[in-house]
Amino acid sequence: MTRSELRSIDCFTERSNRLSLRGNGNDARIVPWSHLTGSLLAVGSWDVLDFEEPGSLLCEVSQRRQVLLRILLTTRCRDSGLYDYFRENAPRNYRWRFGMPRTISFGLRFLRQNLPQLNILEYPTRAEFSAQLKRGWDVVGFSFYLEETNDILAMAAEARQAGVSQLWAGNYGALTPSIQSHFDHMFTGYSEDALAQKLGTHLDEIQHPPLITRFRLPGGWSFPLGILFSSRGCSFRCTFCQTTAFAPKPKEIPLESLDRVLRFYVQHGIHFVLVLDENFGNIPAHADAVIELLARHRVRWLVQSRVDLLLRNFDDWQSCGMEGALFGIESFHQDILKQMHKNEKAQSTFELAERLDLAGMYAQGYYIIGLPPETPESIAADLRTLASLKLDVTQITIVTPHPQTEMWHELDSSYGILEEDWSKFDTKHLVWKHPHCPPGVLESLLEDGFSTCYGGDWLTRTTKKFLSTRRAQKDISSILLGPILSRWASPARLPYLPAQVTSGDHQVRGAVA
Repeated sequence: MTRSELRSIDCFTERSNRLSLRGNGNDARIVPWSHLTGSLLAVGSWDVLDFEEPGSLLCEVSQRRQVLLRILLTTRCRDSGLYDYFRENAPRNYRWRFGMPRTISFGLRFLRQNLPQLNILEYPTRAEFSAQLKRGWDVVGFSFYLEETNDILAMAAEARQAGVSQLWAGNYGALTPSIQSHFDHMFTGYSEDALAQKLGTHLDEIQHPPLITRFRLPGGWSFPLGILFSSRGCSFRCTFCQTTAFAPKPKEIPLESLDRVLRFYVQHGIHFVLVLDENFGNIPAHADAVIELLARHRVRWLVQSRVDLLLRNFDDWQSCGMEGALFGIESFHQDILKQMHKNEKAQSTFELAERLDLAGMYAQGYYIIGLPPETPESIAADLRTLASLKLDVTQITIVTPHPQTEMWHELDSSYGILEEDWSKFDTKHLVWKHPHCPPGVLESLLEDGFSTCYGGDWLTRTTKKFLSTRRAQKDISSILLGPILSRWASPARLPYLPAQVTSGDHQVRGAVA
């Protein structure tokens, strides 16, 4: 709407707290005063008024500026404690383990890096969240996982009661059909482009934000770990994995963006990087270019990938700085792997574990117990085999159906999903009717498995491997400085990279949230 097109402007008093715009033949658009303040997103092709103060009758119309909505994106509250992956995959109350509390949201930081006008709130207390609602947000969005659903629904209800007009949901938790009626819009998959489109803007390419987490060694000594996603999504069709619905087509992160974030890490004394792709190496040419970047920046890196991809590229990746691997085992039985569409040879896991051990590299494996054909006796035997791999970290999960996966449909139709408490869908509880394992048996076997895998000489073996590698790489000093450098892992200190100017009329502007 330009000045010449404007038919009338009604500027109401501060008491009514509203402005009304009327354009050429258009119906009136009532805009709350709060929409015109703060750092927010566009909702339509309406011009923002330049004004002196609330209630002023002096209004000017600026061309090509848009009415903005105030949007807050948040995670669950942390009152019940921060999630720590290593705590959840170790014997209960076991002190001598690794640690990595989840203090930042990777997904929300990607959104904030690419759309700087957004506001994010990471793992607040409930009191902090309630205080934020008093600021009068027009939209509150929630990023969450399935087991966090109960907390998010309670937060959403509070936001509704506070007068928030729109509630959004995203991340894997938004894939649950039965909760979608609680929200006004659902974002599926990695949503930078979808959200940009909703805001009326355009992203030329995705920018990778700095993602730094505090990694704690057994005993408590910590150092900073840079997180890197060279691609996101997965084309494999494993029956248990929600990524088949969330992001079934892997997409590369541009090399220029990866180079920029790696440079940031090195400049801030961070020399250890965890590559957290679903299956690094699945896009071979891109993976080769990423490895060249990692080698050029002289960082040491660990990588998450498939067993077959790790074996195929082991020597090349090791020569370029790979110091360890995270990989899915799932089962030692070929028939079960086939049923899960895993399409790997069970024996390959033993080969990879042996090669990692001989090379003195970090080894982290993911294992699932409680598939329908399994019995308590067969599971106990498999857990002893799992412990014989001598992994540094062993993730053991109880098979848990997740919405919109093939396994959800199979288990629900064949046996029945009985649990209605979403907090129990954390892969540590049996939530469906198992044909051979009564309630409580799998949970007990889970604890036995952790005790076996982390028993014996685990601490001595893992500590010796770590120190030997650091001496060989002559970088003990970087570990000694770890607690100081870990300050960058604090959400309050971790910055965003300068916004990149994109082409066209719509630009990503570097507003500060």
